[in-house]
Amino acid sequence: SFSHYNIFFCQDIQPLLHRLCKKPQVCVMKQLSTKQLLKLCIIFPILVSLLSRLLTPRMDETFRQLNKPPFVPAPWIFSVVWLILDILLGLSLYTLLTSDITEEEKKQGIKLFLAVSFFLFFWPIIFFEYGLVFFSFVWILALNLLNALMFYVFRKYSKKSAFLLIPYIVWCLFAALLNLGFL
Repeated sequence: SFSHYNIFFCQDIQPLLHRLCKKPQVCVMKQLSTKQLLKLCIIFPILVSLLSRLLTPRMDETFRQLNKPPFVPAPWIFSVVWLILDILLGLSLYTLLTSDITEEEKKQGIKLFLAVSFFLFFWPIIFFEYGLVFFSFVWILALNLLNALMFYVFRKYSKKSAFLLIPYIVWCLFAALLNLGFL
């Protein structure tokens, strides 16, 4: 195993870099050490959650006003659980990226991870800010389908990486059940 990993999106972001800084030959993320890659993989899902939370200022108020099903956990549990799950998501991605698989397979894993992150980012906004309970239920069902696909692909390439996804997948299924309880 080598100590640096190429980040394969450099070719994909070359046009963007060119427009932003007029230096397309410079790719900031060209190579990362294993330690840097681990930090990036863990920090990314945490930042997605934090940014989503910042864009959902009415979350606490909306949550208090909801007619909750009896199996809803205490509000503080959500923050603790999501922090742990974000770390596990990052570790799962890191494990996949440091596995002995092809660049194309890594690229496929990253694309799925980013799609899942997109759905995770918008669910609280749809549910709490816009109050679209039914649409958020459809959204979280789509998220769970993406989670199943991500688990399948990650398992194909790295069983350890897929194993790290299990608590997250179970929680998202529970979240879908909660969302259904709010309909």
